[in-house]
Amino acid sequence: MDEGISRLPERQLLEHRDFIGLDYPSLYMCKPKRGVKRDESKETYKLPHRLIEKKRRDRINECIAQLKDLLPEHLKLTTLGHLEKAVVLELTLKHLKALTALTEQQHQKIIALQNGKRA
Repeated sequence: MDEGISRLPERQLLEHRDFIGLDYPSLYMCKPKRGVKRDESKETYKLPHRLIEKKRRDRINECIAQLKDLLPEHLKLTTLGHLEKAVVLELTLKHLKALTALTEQQHQKIIALQNGKRA
């Protein structure tokens, strides 16, 4: 070992006698969950959680309603009656895929026309 490097003190192993007289619960203290104090009951925690979940569900429902409004009428008519959320999402995917394919076809036509003019 290099003489210029000082040796670190060896780690001392603790024995059972080192823990005699210590308050064990203080050794295993954990931080409480974020935003919840130890003396609060679960019910006081559940209320904000329920409100947060309700807001999340409301946002999802609002986005699905907006997607439904954006769908072309001919796609809406392919289903009978009320459009379920899952159906709205499926029709939106179908419509986006069709638009993507159409855009790709038009892009290919533009490239072909540009190559034709150059030749």
